[in-house]
Amino acid sequence: MEDAFYDTSWLVHSVRKLTPSFLALLAPTSTDSERSQQTDILSSHAEGFAESISRDRPRYESEEEKEKLGLLRQCKWTQLGQGTSAAAQTPTHYSAGRKRRRDDDTSSRIHGISISLIYEKSTYKFIIYTHTTSLAIASKRNRTAPLSAASVAVEDQTAVLLSKSSPAVLKALLSYLCDKFTPLPDIYSLHLPSRFIQGTLQTYLSAISSSLTTSSSSSSDLTQSQMQDLFIDVISSVKLTITFSAPVAPHLKSLDVAVAPFAVLKAIPEPGLPNNRDHFMGTIANFIWAHTGLKLPVDTEYTATGPATRVDEPEQAKPEPMKISRISTAAYAISCDHRVKFVARAVNAVDGPEQQPQDNCVRVANHELLVAVLDEARRRALLG
Repeated sequence: MEDAFYDTSWLVHSVRKLTPSFLALLAPTSTDSERSQQTDILSSHAEGFAESISRDRPRYESEEEKEKLGLLRQCKWTQLGQGTSAAAQTPTHYSAGRKRRRDDDTSSRIHGISISLIYEKSTYKFIIYTHTTSLAIASKRNRTAPLSAASVAVEDQTAVLLSKSSPAVLKALLSYLCDKFTPLPDIYSLHLPSRFIQGTLQTYLSAISSSLTTSSSSSSDLTQSQMQDLFIDVISSVKLTITFSAPVAPHLKSLDVAVAPFAVLKAIPEPGLPNNRDHFMGTIANFIWAHTGLKLPVDTEYTATGPATRVDEPEQAKPEPMKISRISTAAYAISCDHRVKFVARAVNAVDGPEQQPQDNCVRVANHELLVAVLDEARRRALLG
């Protein structure tokens, strides 16, 4: 996963169904000719978007934004992975407990575009990403042939938009995309279920722990104790935000609980352990109970590929009386209110002098988390 994703608190949105022209814009390139053509297309969009930002806006909004941000110095649209080989972006191994799917191959990597608005006083950023099967990518590389929606699988027609900007600039981007890629349907905030963010926690920590343990057993320079210290340095404590509905605690909206590093290490199950989801979340829940007296309801039915519900079943809209609404570590943070953040320091903590990007276990875990968010967006799109 490349550096554009790091050290930014992103708002997460779902682009529910992509048009053929938008799919082509997000598709990876493989030749110098394709890259040159894509650069020209993106430069044209950057110029058009910069011009559209202040169009049809009240004058007072433009004046307020100019006072806050200064003049717009540059608008850049760039392809993700520009100057990076496919191998460097593709994980060479998969997170512990996650079964390899048939569509997991070297072409099933994250690709898309990043957008930067560089003002005098601040920078706004957007990333639109997806990942598709090799068949869909091969179809999209033929840019001279029309691409019909039917030629791409339904799951390949969804993307995720990450944003860090003012509401007005985000609205301007959505208007520009809808205008240029008509008919581009709903782009909406992707509020993540509590069961989803709980599931990502175990997958993420297990991936880091498994990789570091493997490195420890194959290295003569690092002991198991040193690798555990490195894990704690990368992850630190796990901080959980528990939110309450009014009937449970009328005067308490939320409570932050820090799970100590030793308890986190104890909760991580051995690879291949049956019911490891029950073990992990059960251990975390017991720690919280012992230190706060809260009997936290945890979801143990979330699998590595999504919640254990049928696609055609409607989601329950009834609010939960008490739930985990935010999870943060020293490496990443994710919340139910459609926010996610990745921390570059954690990546650097496990970087070796001769290590390739695809061998950095934190980068791999972050990549898997981005894919999981996209899979959740696709699942929700199928639900309608």
